[in-house]
Amino acid sequence: MKTEKVGARVFFNSKRRYIRLSVYAVILFALGLVLAANKRPEAIFEIALTVGIIAFEVFHVQKSQKEFLKYTQHLDFCLNDNSRGSLLNYPAPLIITDMDGKINWYNDWFRLAVDEEDIYGRDVHQLIHDISINKLLENDDKAHIKLTIGENHYEIWGNVVGGRKGQSDSLVVIYFIDKTEEVRIAKLREDEFIIESIVIIDNYDEVLKETPDTNHGALIGEIEQKVNAWVALGNGVMRKYERDKFFVFFSNKEFEKILANKFSVLDEVRNINHENKIPATLSIGVGKSGVDIAENDKFARLAIDMALGRGGDQVVIRDNANFTFFGAKTREVEKRTKVKARVVAHALRELVDHSSKVLIMGHAGSDMDSMGASIGLFKAVKSRNKDAYIVVDTEKSNAKMLIQEFKTIARYEDAFISGEHALNIYENDTLVIVVDVHRPGMVECPELLQHAKNVVLIDHHRRSEDFIENAVLTYHEPYASSTCEMITEILQYLQDNERLTKQEAEALYAGIFMDTKGFTFKAGVRTFEAASYLRRMGVDTVNVRRLFKTDIDCYVAKAEIISSAVVYRDNIALSYLYEECPNMAVTVAQAADELLDISGIEASFVLAKQGNRVLISGRSLEKVNVQVILEKLGGGGHITIAGAQIEDADIERADELLKEAIDEFFSE
Repeated sequence: MKTEKVGARVFFNSKRRYIRLSVYAVILFALGLVLAANKRPEAIFEIALTVGIIAFEVFHVQKSQKEFLKYTQHLDFCLNDNSRGSLLNYPAPLIITDMDGKINWYNDWFRLAVDEEDIYGRDVHQLIHDISINKLLENDDKAHIKLTIGENHYEIWGNVVGGRKGQSDSLVVIYFIDKTEEVRIAKLREDEFIIESIVIIDNYDEVLKETPDTNHGALIGEIEQKVNAWVALGNGVMRKYERDKFFVFFSNKEFEKILANKFSVLDEVRNINHENKIPATLSIGVGKSGVDIAENDKFARLAIDMALGRGGDQVVIRDNANFTFFGAKTREVEKRTKVKARVVAHALRELVDHSSKVLIMGHAGSDMDSMGASIGLFKAVKSRNKDAYIVVDTEKSNAKMLIQEFKTIARYEDAFISGEHALNIYENDTLVIVVDVHRPGMVECPELLQHAKNVVLIDHHRRSEDFIENAVLTYHEPYASSTCEMITEILQYLQDNERLTKQEAEALYAGIFMDTKGFTFKAGVRTFEAASYLRRMGVDTVNVRRLFKTDIDCYVAKAEIISSAVVYRDNIALSYLYEECPNMAVTVAQAADELLDISGIEASFVLAKQGNRVLISGRSLEKVNVQVILEKLGGGGHITIAGAQIEDADIERADELLKEAIDEFFSE
């Protein structure tokens, strides 16, 4: 009985063929009779043609019947009674194919799933494009894959019957397991999963100080109104937990509306005007894609730390894979209070006092800011009667003149050591202080950082994705002009009645002077206060300028860079240095600075070949964020000053990558 059901299903197309054939035969014979009755000579030809067509069709159908009989005999050979019963009563789509994917049998569930007729003998790959017989059978005799047919989701399993895998006479039974409801429930759970956001008004105190008292309420009220409107866009829930901080929660599904809006709330808050001299800005940290709400909370806190570490006025989204950034259109707002500097100074003093020695390390290819900050900390540690050393590769340093000058001073004669030496003298209770860099791969001696148990981080660069996470004390202020400015403030609370010498003050002053380009970039009130303090320590500004002198070869190289500059996208200057020269990093940076003096130029990039890598120095006048551009190439810095290094590349390839990054920045 069951075999008859199988035969009925497979012969369905043959019966339909017989019916069509009968209809055509009646019509043709009727036409022939009409022609014969009218004694038309073509009647004989028409009747003969009709008989021939009918004979051909009968032969074809009988041949199909024989093939089917052979198939059914094969199926009986492959499957016992229980197996055949399982196939016929299987409550989901099921098919049997040969090794090439030709369908030999199917049930009604499969026909309904693919919504097709005339399935017998067709290639299963034509009906379901995502299916692969080879993939189904590649893992042992049973394997499964997931696919979608129409709006339904299936998990399919396959196994070989009637022979061994790979033999031409083998058949493949493919079972479809309906997972539509499971997928629907999983999607519903994903859509309803909670995304946490932390919203902070970056410069709450500074904005209110620069706003008339009568406008305070209106200003804060409008900021909150803009944030509320943004939250309502995604049907979220907002709770204020401090005067300038909010928790916001969205469902995963509704958050898509927030992403589509591109966080326009940043611009809306920045454009609020109630006679406030400083624009209000927001930082938003978003945590999503965690395994639970607790992990999303962790991600949100990492994201807001990243946003604040990059200067604020931006959105950072942290998921289980990486960070995504939006905004960052304005420069950092200077904090007027020095409370944090005083707190950090006291904490640092405790760490120094409880360590056996202190190793101070900047970034590879140290510059005036890195070296000046290291010298300032060296003096502070020595004032507390602790051994201190500055880890630096003097041959690759860009502050060679400063180092040579200090080596002539008795106290600093043995202060400068190599990374290898530092590893040899390192002990478990050694304190490692990292200055002017926060990326683990860019420090002077990465191996020392890996061994260190007690690390202090002091830096002013905008935070990058890779960050020194294991620091026991972190002082990271992207609003600061330089690390030397930060160290100068710390020293005023760290030292015990021991003044800086004239040379030490000049080293710190030189770092501030370099990073502010002569007090023109990022020079805030606290920058001039730090410089004023150093001047009282005896800084000779003429002597500081002497530290920046270059030889004639570097000066000529800088002139060649400027003279060969080209303009890209109407407001960006690009220039290239193909031959190495002494103090290349300094030369390239100075050339990039001077290119900004060209009328109409808003940003400049200089590319220089150094060994098997290309150095890129970027400068801007704030309208173009060179930090965001060079971050795409693995670099970093600030809105107006940034740099990057591209390994194993020539200038042509680096130029191509840089232009792609610039185009991507403007398209965003």
